[in-house]
Amino acid sequence: MFTQWLKVYSVPFAISIVGAGLYATPAHAGVCELADGSRDTGWSIVFDDAQVSNCVFTGNAGDGRNKGTLDLTLTFVDGNPIPIQFVQEAAAAADSFGLRITWNLTLNNQFELLRGIRGRAFDDNPVLDDKENEFVADIHPGFAHFHQDGTFNAGPFVGAADCDCESDRDFRVRGPEPGAFAAGTSGTVSGLGVHQIEEQGQQRNFTINVEPLSAQVDQQVPPGQPPKQP
Repeated sequence: MFTQWLKVYSVPFAISIVGAGLYATPAHAGVCELADGSRDTGWSIVFDDAQVSNCVFTGNAGDGRNKGTLDLTLTFVDGNPIPIQFVQEAAAAADSFGLRITWNLTLNNQFELLRGIRGRAFDDNPVLDDKENEFVADIHPGFAHFHQDGTFNAGPFVGAADCDCESDRDFRVRGPEPGAFAAGTSGTVSGLGVHQIEEQGQQRNFTINVEPLSAQVDQQVPPGQPPKQP
């Protein structure tokens, strides 16, 4: 672990962990390189290994834009979001389509009845436009964002039709009230696309927070008021 840590952070401590202190280093830091024998993305993830486990990256061979699939297990023990830091190991040598992977999240619910999850990308880098980077487009904006891949499956959130995420900084996978993902059970949300375009000379680290959406949120409102939307 310590040797791997030094390897990942050979570039000025990964810019003080994803953008000058958006989040401190996890208390129990785990590191997982997004690379295997088929593909090396040039990126790693950093996380609290008390919350995140079973990191497996499966690369797509060849030069296709989607570089592979990242499987993770997230353990919810309360309502706090779980941060996963994406670290570009070196500044880009040239502009490129960048980090584009499919994300499968196995959720270990040790909290309470849940209706869904929300993910938010925190990207402190300059926003790229199509005048400076040829890969920027309406469907691929110049900041860390999400896509819905063809393998999308809402898993334990039965009735969630999509991830409400295309080309946005956040995603929501949310089933109908009152929620069906019980505490003490697990399930996998699959087919979430993660994308960050790379810019020459920049190290475009970012963080994704994944938080549980309680089934109780919509019910905890004063009488006569419209329900809250998580």
